Amino acid sequence: MWTPQTIIPVRNPGPYNTHFSAYGLGFGISDVKGYKQLSHTGGLEGMVTQITMIPELNLGIIVLTNQQEGGAFTSITNQIKDSYFGITGTDRVTQYSNGRKQSLAAANKITDSIWRDIATAQKENAGKTDLKIYTGIYRDQWFGDVIISIKNGKLWFDSKRSPKLTGEMFTYKGNSFVVKWRDRSMDADAFVIFSWIWKVKEPE
Repeated sequence: MWTPQTIIPVRNPGPYNTHFSAYGLGFGISDVKGYKQLSHTGGLEGMVTQITMIPELNLGIIVLTNQQEGGAFTSITNQIKDSYFGITGTDRVTQYSNGRKQSLAAANKITDSIWRDIATAQKENAGKTDLKIYTGIYRDQWFGDVIISIKNGKLWFDSKRSPKLTGEMFTYKGNSFVVKWRDRSMDADAFVIFSWIWKVKEPE
């Protein structure tokens, strides 16, 4: 479980001078300040958790939260690690909180821009798009069956294998749509892009 099975790229050494990262059988594996670190995260709707171990220091850190914020357990874990590594003057909670706010602001800027484009497309294409050509059952070996149908005059997405993935589809650009999940805890509305494969009959 603590032996690398899958290599994970390290983009930069970060605050702990990390040179390698990998995934074992259930555990993330990396080096921090020359020590081997093992970690694992978990979560359910409304909560996330993390366990971190540095065996050579006899250190184990477990953080349980009542929120869906990875920055919460990371900031607490790293603040504790700092004390073991003799790193002073850090405020990991403020650091990760500020980083999260910046990321959300950037993401919201993009999302708001897309929804403005969608609102414009809805007005321009009202009654012009034949929604029936998109309806049907779409099948994928991994994802399963997805039913695209018209409900109350609106195009609708229903995943049979993943019932939470259901919602209205909004015209975006060309043959692309954005599906807005009915369950808003699914915090990642998705693009749906239709393409057709045309078969040309060979002359006899």
